[in-house]
Amino acid sequence: MSINLASRVNCNQSLQTDFHVGSRIIIQPEHLSSACQHLAYATGEITKIQGTSAAILLDELSDRPYKPHIVHLELSWLVLAESSQLESNQGEETVANNYPILKIDPEFKNLIPPLSSEEKLQLQANLKEFGCLDPLIVWLGQDILLDGHNRYEICMTEQIPYKIVEIDLPNKQAAISWIANHQLGRRNITPETASYLRGKRYLHLKGDRSDNLKQNSPNGKNFLSVDVAKSLAEQYKVSDRTIRNDANFTSALDTLAQSLGEELKHYILTRTAGLNKKDILSLAKVAGDEGKEEAQRLLDNQLAKGDIVQQIKDKQRIPNPRHLGEVCQIVAKGDPELKQFSGCWCIILKVNLHSCAVRMWKMDLEAVKPENLEPMDGVYQDKAAQNCDRLRRLADKIYQDFEPTHAAVLEALSRISDPSSLTSKQDRILSFLENEYNLLD
Repeated sequence: MSINLASRVNCNQSLQTDFHVGSRIIIQPEHLSSACQHLAYATGEITKIQGTSAAILLDELSDRPYKPHIVHLELSWLVLAESSQLESNQGEETVANNYPILKIDPEFKNLIPPLSSEEKLQLQANLKEFGCLDPLIVWLGQDILLDGHNRYEICMTEQIPYKIVEIDLPNKQAAISWIANHQLGRRNITPETASYLRGKRYLHLKGDRSDNLKQNSPNGKNFLSVDVAKSLAEQYKVSDRTIRNDANFTSALDTLAQSLGEELKHYILTRTAGLNKKDILSLAKVAGDEGKEEAQRLLDNQLAKGDIVQQIKDKQRIPNPRHLGEVCQIVAKGDPELKQFSGCWCIILKVNLHSCAVRMWKMDLEAVKPENLEPMDGVYQDKAAQNCDRLRRLADKIYQDFEPTHAAVLEALSRISDPSSLTSKQDRILSFLENEYNLLD
């Protein structure tokens, strides 16, 4: 398997002679700190070069939280704007940022657990704030998306630039195996999803004759020289019997998806449907032997409700325990998109049924789950809110004329243990910055 780093970008970053005063550049995100991620993929013009660094006058963009100003960055963090355009085939449809339209294979997409509406809103907010930092994975030569379907959809809608990594795969079976294996490497999948993906890999590897050398036995029958179940069992640290049971579960779930819809499959994989594996195997057998109507009738009887999808949608959840104005600390467990904010304190602005909108020192987050908000006991809410407003006003000023040292101070103050009670040193530093930016009354 060969990997071709794409955006299909030709980055001659090591040659300083490529850059000169007046060069148009794009800032790359790889070396930027979390406080500087708002500069990712920003464009501008080099005004001065000194050694291995350059002064850049940033362009004014409507979707960026700053006005045109000078920043000083290493040349290795930059690429020439004219060399970062994608090579597009003649007549190929493109979006405004010159990136090709990728193809979506429904079978590939349905291997990936969908995001909830709240998770998708949070992803959209992060992409708009920080850009698409991780590349999309694409099948080389086919332009079919393998990983990053949610990010791609949002990037296309919001016109957010993205990069791609192209992977060379021999056939569709190999592509499905790659997607399954890639998803299995993630921490936040349910046991049902892991079982389904292991089963998917087994079925495709077992069915791909090129992956299983065959020999003829003395009685003339063929047998597989590679025990696929044993090989996968060793890889995933389970028994070969588990792998074969996974394959039965996968086949049953695909049968139900074909008969009763993909939505049901996703509810089962996310543990929302309340069905166990025995139920699923029984339903799939009925769907295969007696048809969709009988399977739906049996399903209705098991759940004592007429429609499975409505039953799932109507399922009661624990009420949101958070309240307006509460001071909480963000905990990233189960949500990788919150990792960059882990440990930051925030003020709850709005309490929704299953999420909260919160205010932080730098930005607002529209949809944070209650389990990702840890109450900070003993904190005076009014004083914490006042300090949050002070940090927010400073952040708005600092990021207009970016100063890394000042941003680092705000980052540190965003993670203090009691945001309602600053130490004397912390308050002096904050007052000094407010004076620097003419924010003192």
